[in-house]
Amino acid sequence: MPDAVPLIDLDVAPTPARAEPGALHRQLVPPRPVLLLGVLTAVLLGLAAAAPPAPRMARVLSAGGTAAAAFTLGPSALYTATFGPNPNSESGVRRYDLPAGTQSWATAVPQNVQALTIDAAAGVLLARSGSDPRMTFLDAADGTILWHLESAATSALTLVNGKVLLRTDIGDTTARLALVDARTGGQFWSRVVDSRSEIGNDLEETPDRIVVIGRDGHVTTLRFADGALLGEGDLGVRPPTQLRDAVLADFVAVTVAGPRVYVSRRERGRPSLTAYGLPALSVDWRVEGGPVGTVYGCGPVLCISDTRWVSALDPADGSVLWSDPAWSAARFTPQGLIAYDQSEDPESAMIDPSTGAVLRRLGNTVVLGGVWLRTDTEIPGRVWVSVANGQVHTAGSLESTAPYGCVARVPYLACPTTAGPTGVWRLPLT
Repeated sequence: MPDAVPLIDLDVAPTPARAEPGALHRQLVPPRPVLLLGVLTAVLLGLAAAAPPAPRMARVLSAGGTAAAAFTLGPSALYTATFGPNPNSESGVRRYDLPAGTQSWATAVPQNVQALTIDAAAGVLLARSGSDPRMTFLDAADGTILWHLESAATSALTLVNGKVLLRTDIGDTTARLALVDARTGGQFWSRVVDSRSEIGNDLEETPDRIVVIGRDGHVTTLRFADGALLGEGDLGVRPPTQLRDAVLADFVAVTVAGPRVYVSRRERGRPSLTAYGLPALSVDWRVEGGPVGTVYGCGPVLCISDTRWVSALDPADGSVLWSDPAWSAARFTPQGLIAYDQSEDPESAMIDPSTGAVLRRLGNTVVLGGVWLRTDTEIPGRVWVSVANGQVHTAGSLESTAPYGCVARVPYLACPTTAGPTGVWRLPLT
């Protein structure tokens, strides 16, 4: 028996505004004989020109008999890693070709693997552990080990476009950033930075710069390609060691969003927000009063939140467009701005960036690009899968208690399943 479709479906358009009682409503109700004829005609026309059923997703693979320690998707393959019998033993990394589902290679790596990252353009797979400092770089096509690192002081910050940005702590006060070739480990450039500094900007999507924020408030902007200095300056504040869950009396948060650094602070009860343009760190604008918290991009607006509310700001001058205590955080997706409520298991809604008005309630939904995973509130473990392609339509369901662990690379969706094996589904594109 096919899965029962829930009453609340993302295919259903928002309910139109209820018509107010009055003359107009009565004029739209035809006399009874005409109404019956109209209904009969509509039924006959519907049967004659019924639309074909919406395409459904299809399962193409169940990888392994137990849960994978890590997995990721390439354009046409699933990669998995399984634990060895103890924390110091080898892991097995495997590739399954899609959509056939056949295993094309298996390679043993010298450490337990808890994270897999793929650079599809370069054909490189990075295998890492959550506790073991060793990293192994493999050829994604045939599983050959290309090179590996065993330094306990080195971490990989990003793998993108055939390059890996590494950070190595070399003392109590200094660290080295180095950009290396993902296939050979050959170094393009290196630069010494303060060991207490952090990378402020997102390095996942073809970065053109690296924004280094020091614990003393000094900001250094480097060009990603060659490490050249683009600009530097001082913020005049010291970033906190860690952000607290709630913004209390005195507070400071330093964040990077787009081409700016934002400093939100409350000092002696007086809130302010300053936007500094990169790389020169020139002041673009400053506002007194208003909300404080972490600033991040929300498409056409800026969002600022401190887990107790979300506010939207005009990026041009920092003026507040709206504030709503119902939300704890927001995220901009290709389909629009999604806000998450204050509950322990947050539910979400699509909202209007400029007004904060709720456009659509999404329930407990995980958004992976154009793939939406909504947990069924009545059937434990049931997850409804919707594809956003112009309009959002339900493509089917799967059994998983951890939809937040799924990975989507259209047309494929990979998820940990209730039964154990990693499942892969092919999603409809129309």
